[in-house]
Amino acid sequence: MLDYYDWLLMAIAAAMVAGASLGAHPAITLHEGLAGGSVVATALLYEAVIRNPPTQPTRSTTVASVVVSVGWLLTVVSFL
Repeated sequence: MLDYYDWLLMAIAAAMVAGASLGAHPAITLHEGLAGGSVVATALLYEAVIRNPPTQPTRSTTVASVVVSVGWLLTVVSFL
């Protein structure tokens, strides 16, 4: 039986596949589709690692800010 984190892992993979398949559309390039998929995957990863971790949550909000900021930075850099 699949638990919550298994579903999140499948959703992350589905987001990346959906982004890659969007890249097949003539109006969207492959790297733009993958960047969109990575934004959704980053939000799901934030849910799994920061908001609802499998261990005790941290009291430090700095870690959450750094993880999300790095994800957004990599997404912006991929557009350049």
